[in-house]
Order: sequence, then C-alpha cells, then structure tokens
Amino acid sequence: MVAQKMLEGNVLWSYDHELTEKNSSWFRKIANFFSFLTPRHNHEGNILLASNGLFITGDEQLELPLSHIEEVYMGFDDLFPASSVKNFGLFWQPIRIRSTISRSESQTVYLVINHTGIFNDNQTWFNTLISLLR
Repeated sequence: MVAQKMLEGNVLWSYDHELTEKNSSWFRKIANFFSFLTPRHNHEGNILLASNGLFITGDEQLELPLSHIEEVYMGFDDLFPASSVKNFGLFWQPIRIRSTISRSESQTVYLVINHTGIFNDNQTWFNTLISLLR
C-alpha cells in the first residue's frame, strides 16, 4: 500500500530532554514575552504527515511511524509552559508526541507547525493526526 500525503509544512521542534535544558534560562522566558522570538525549539525543518507517519527533514531527520505513536497531546505542560510564549498561549499550543523507539525506550517531541509569529497550524495537524490514529 502506498502512503498518502495528508499535510505538509514547516516545523519548529525539540525533544523533551532539550527543553529540560532550556527551562533554566530565565532570560529566554522573559524575552519571549516582549519580543518576536520564535517559540522555544532546538530544530527546524519541513514536516510531512502521511497515512503511515510523520516525517521531518531539516537540521535533523526524524521519522515517527503511526504504529509507534503512543500519545498525542496538544497543550502546555511543565516543559513547555504557557508562560514561555506570547499571550500565555491564547492563540496556539504546542503538540506533544510520545512514540516508541524500541520495546524499552520512548521519545517525546514538541512541535510548532507553520508558525507565523502569532498563529500556527497545530490545531489542524492535531485533528488530522488524531483521526489517522483512530
């Protein structure tokens, strides 16, 4: 079966362990409030949602087959708090995806897709991803 392309765009993203390291920067937290800095991220590139998974290309490659995705969540948490973005997240929230790498190992990534400075397309991507996983 050939995978069907569903959505594509640009993405700002980080692994959870990278955000843990960034949480210690008080300057970054305050700077996000008063400037036009991009949301917290460590990587950027292009993202493709296909009927068989998520594929990111850019400064780092990442493939998340749908069969390996354990959890999809849209919202803020301790690693990516609403206080770290302009307007306390009034206009958008990050997508968090936890997936398995092996039987005993998992990874968590945070995504901000097609960010324009105020808005992004996370809601559309979240809804489409959830519908594919059902």
